[in-house]
Amino acid sequence: MNKTLIALAITAALPVAAVADVTISGSLTSKYKNTGAIDTDSRLRVDSSEVLANGMTATAGFSITADTDDDTENSGTATLAGDFGTLTVGSIDADGAFQAGDVGGAVPDTTDSTDGTASTVYGVHFSGAIAGLTVAAQVNGNTGAGGSSAAAVAATANSASSNYAAGVGTTLKTKSTQISATYEVNGMSLGYAYASADLKDGNTTTHNGVNEGQSAVGASYAMGDLVVSVGKQNLKDTVISPDALVSATYTMTADAITIVAQADNAPNGDYQLNLTYAFSDNLTISSEVDKGKTTTMVGTYKEGDMTFTVARQDDNTTDASIALDYGNADLTIGRVGKRAASAAAIGRPLAKEYSHVTYKVSF
Repeated sequence: MNKTLIALAITAALPVAAVADVTISGSLTSKYKNTGAIDTDSRLRVDSSEVLANGMTATAGFSITADTDDDTENSGTATLAGDFGTLTVGSIDADGAFQAGDVGGAVPDTTDSTDGTASTVYGVHFSGAIAGLTVAAQVNGNTGAGGSSAAAVAATANSASSNYAAGVGTTLKTKSTQISATYEVNGMSLGYAYASADLKDGNTTTHNGVNEGQSAVGASYAMGDLVVSVGKQNLKDTVISPDALVSATYTMTADAITIVAQADNAPNGDYQLNLTYAFSDNLTISSEVDKGKTTTMVGTYKEGDMTFTVARQDDNTTDASIALDYGNADLTIGRVGKRAASAAAIGRPLAKEYSHVTYKVSF
């Protein structure tokens, strides 16, 4: 018998192991500024998913991110989902379980720097639902926001290049436990959340984000396009807990215009008005008006693979860019205006005005 046929026969007789669906993706982005700076960031991610024999679904994923400063951040997450709920281990949202119960929006998301929008840690998270009741719980490890060691967090926070606001104290993350419960019935949501420890490395002098021994209760009710909510946070320390936050959001869409109006009672009565108007399939204008701030306005024009954007920021600077979409490759040419004198006032890092050319390849 032919050796090839013998090999095929042996292979066919052997048991075949199930192979999970695996997806490999990544990108490399390089930005050149007219100041002479070149910044290159790369990311590699692998994700897999498999339906187990018992009907549960197991997923796993990890990513490697590196930039030209030789800063490498590795993170991984594994989940198991079934009728019991979803169990996640690895890199998780630092305040995910707490925020799930803060239905009144009394506590802002925990962030670690002026240019960050989220904070992650290594830990274990569980969420499950039965009827209208949803519960969540998690335990955070004593690692930094990027999964780094406590010593690395301290070194970063104390370095000259740190994004932490000047003069703000720094605390290292400690083991933290969070629990929350929400109940929904007839358009109303009720929620409770508790966290045992501070989740923020910096900004310990104010109560933004989740703090030690903090709890929150709240309720939200939707009446068509109008959503009204109330939330109250309670602090363990000696600082007086803030008053209850009452807010209302109304969304209206009429033909090509969308209006979102939001108002609340904190700190001294605040409002925000967002408007979006689509002149055509190609041209869209959006604007945001905040109490006491200059109006932000963004114009976007699309033609084929090209997108042209001009944005007037709330610190009276103007950004502009032209982006070309070549499928897996993107080329962007733009100008970024000089940022305001205070990073704390605008919530983003200080920066001089500069032009840039950015090229990104994804797979």
